[in-house]
Amino acid sequence: MYSRGSMQAPTISDMSITDEHVVVDRKTTVGMVSERLSRSPDDAILVTDKAGNVAGVVTSKDIFKALGEGKGVVKLRLEKIMRTNVFTTEANTPLAEALTQISKQGPDAIVIMDGPNFAGYFSPDDYRSASRRIEAHQSMASRLKQSKSALTEAASEVEETDPDQEKMDLINLLLGDNEEEEEEEISSGF
Repeated sequence: MYSRGSMQAPTISDMSITDEHVVVDRKTTVGMVSERLSRSPDDAILVTDKAGNVAGVVTSKDIFKALGEGKGVVKLRLEKIMRTNVFTTEANTPLAEALTQISKQGPDAIVIMDGPNFAGYFSPDDYRSASRRIEAHQSMASRLKQSKSALTEAASEVEETDPDQEKMDLINLLLGDNEEEEEEEISSGF
């Protein structure tokens, strides 16, 4: 999770993107997904086109809307009521970047891809969780920067007042300056 000297920013793939949805063919009817939605009413139904790409999304709200309009929903194809503003992004996209794009576009569904393969669905709950995760990441990165600054200052004071190697080694360890030594030990087998 950490790169040399800094924290890696969280990505879309760090979120739980394999739940809260089901992927179905465009000819699937409301009746065919009704049992699933009765058990998990907050799930999204992702509807694919002829090529197998996600073309739209249907939620319980869309079905209730169609029902309220007097439509016979049991045999109604999902493609007739799906919302089609689908945003697609890669699983390795940094969360902060993805959240910015999502807030600008306001999509009906966020589909996550791993190259050419479907990786998951970024739900509204994922969005809220991602926002909290970004805030926590930024706070932690700020604290780490402050800690490193304080340790660097302490190291320079120790060098000036007490050249005790043990104290310097501890401060260098806390600063991460021992990474090269560890790599040498690992490569030599010890």
